[in-house]
Amino acid sequence: MIYVGIDPGSETYAFAFVDELGNLIKYFEICTDLVEKSSIFLAKLIADYRPMAVALPSGHGLPFYNIRNINNREIFILTLKDPLSHGPLRDFLLASKQYLSFYNSFTIPSVIELNSLPNDRKVNVIDKGTADKVASTFFYRVYLKLDNFILVEMGRRFTAIVIVINGKIVDGYGGTYLSGLDGEIAYLLHKYSRIDKSTVYNVGRNLELTRIIVEWYSDKYKLPIIVSGYNKNYLEIGKKYDFKFKEAAVGAAFIANAYSGGLLRHYISMLDSSGTPISFVRLKEWDEIISWIETL
Repeated sequence: MIYVGIDPGSETYAFAFVDELGNLIKYFEICTDLVEKSSIFLAKLIADYRPMAVALPSGHGLPFYNIRNINNREIFILTLKDPLSHGPLRDFLLASKQYLSFYNSFTIPSVIELNSLPNDRKVNVIDKGTADKVASTFFYRVYLKLDNFILVEMGRRFTAIVIVINGKIVDGYGGTYLSGLDGEIAYLLHKYSRIDKSTVYNVGRNLELTRIIVEWYSDKYKLPIIVSGYNKNYLEIGKKYDFKFKEAAVGAAFIANAYSGGLLRHYISMLDSSGTPISFVRLKEWDEIISWIETL
């Protein structure tokens, strides 16, 4: 029995195949820029293995939506961009709908949707940590058998922080939150110019803020710190591991195993979740945006 997980990285998409015991049996990466044109080939390749389950790349997350139920509205929620515009995540999901519908293929939640987070930590936030950060956290929980830890993921473009206490994710700080774009700057950009995702994505990494948050949680709750990702050595604190694979891809494969009743199923309660990434926004005029989304 084979379980597949996928990490939609900014530079590469990683594909991990594990067996019933969680052993890695196949792994490869492909440049993200090539995924859009290769989506059908990649989906067919996965289907050729006749997997028991596939944890699909999920962007901002949806809790265990079967690929058969993914349409324009769901693609918008996962990507937070025009669902008709081409892109690696959107095109791969559409290819998966065509070729992986018979293999229990599903999306996974992001941090904001996890029931283990108090609701007051979710209000007016979307990015508490994307679905791939949840997968990375799941990997370390299973691999190290830890119930309490902080994961800091230092990616090529973003840093994210996920806090785990008693086997549950209780808080998180996503890449766009830690990028440090001032709210007044965002207002002025929106009022006098055009603001898009690249404006936020290129702000940069705030190492000082990351360290302050991580050390506060570590000191308060006596949590060990794990630092992962391409730029993990930028942060001088924490334990770092060197794997020949992306933890998020293998973690997603572990989730596929757990969710479909495999050997890792006793970990799945960690991912009890509901809602969508935009369920907790309470801003003025948000109802107008919601009404537009519902037309998709």
